[in-house]
Amino acid sequence: MGKLFLISGDDEFSRKQRAREIIGELAGENPEDNPALEIISGDAPDMKAPVIAGRFLESLRTPPFLCENKIVWLRHFPDLEPFGAASPAEPYEEIIRFLSEPLPEELSVVIDGPGLDQRKGFAKALKAAGAVMESKAMARMTDKNYADSRRMAIEEFLRNSGKRMTRDAVQFLCDTVGGDAGTLANELEKLLCYAGMNPEITLEDCRAIISCTPETISWEYTGAIIAGDVPRALSLAGILLSSGEPEQRMLSFLSGEFQKMVQTRLAMLELGVKNPGPNTFAALPQELKDKYPANPLLKIHPFRAYKVCESAARFSDRELAEKLTAVRDASRALVSGGGDKRIILEQLTLKLAKKNRY
Repeated sequence: MGKLFLISGDDEFSRKQRAREIIGELAGENPEDNPALEIISGDAPDMKAPVIAGRFLESLRTPPFLCENKIVWLRHFPDLEPFGAASPAEPYEEIIRFLSEPLPEELSVVIDGPGLDQRKGFAKALKAAGAVMESKAMARMTDKNYADSRRMAIEEFLRNSGKRMTRDAVQFLCDTVGGDAGTLANELEKLLCYAGMNPEITLEDCRAIISCTPETISWEYTGAIIAGDVPRALSLAGILLSSGEPEQRMLSFLSGEFQKMVQTRLAMLELGVKNPGPNTFAALPQELKDKYPANPLLKIHPFRAYKVCESAARFSDRELAEKLTAVRDASRALVSGGGDKRIILEQLTLKLAKKNRY
């Protein structure tokens, strides 16, 4: 029986990379030179998807020519959703029928593209036919294991480079680059070049070379406020406003940052942690972890938990309440239209970054 591989998911970089790896395993180091390989370009800009699918079907039906075997790669098809329709149109229906039957022994098929619903008939038919199916989903910050998956991806990338990365630099990348594997790989490549002969990549390296996306600037902005660096906080607020960042969105992540500090203080109280150090959470007794499995500080990396607590410890309960009140008042002022938006945000930045004196 022939081989069938389908790689889907919304992480475009990982999906395409995995498809190339499989083609390399089937067709050798230089697959384009292998006469057994026929590539149907799913991302051809001048052809519509049904036309491309039709060519794919023709290739599936054509026996090998001057070769013992045949490899057909439907490369980077724009959307696999039409295959999962309740009543697939032509030629999708014929392709489903062909792939649902045992493939000829001499035929190997590779398909990659987004939009596959694992619950629908096309995916189920391929599974029943023995297809090797992989899904490359983009990591999202709302995922439970987001930080761990990003950290593992960074470690894997650096493993053969001979370099290491400081923990705060790793955390910076986790917080700012997002879940796209291609973006992460691109930024790590830049960091390797920037670090040169230095064996270690630092937070300062990241700040110097990582692309200034709204996420990285927002991270720096809230970090400057928490650190009490008024000039930098004002400068970054100006950059965000000039780049078109919505004022309400800025208020949203400021409010979220201080709310997280309140939650952190409560979590520290529950665990009996008063003055945490870098190894505090790694050394917590297992019985304490078992007693409070829902504690948010136990769900993140131990070093990250320490850094979160370090930030929260900079403010008293009274200060946190006043910071959140300031954010609320600024939000009301923006909604009511009672003043210049830039001035409101700059005044708020001053209130939040300045250390209160009692």
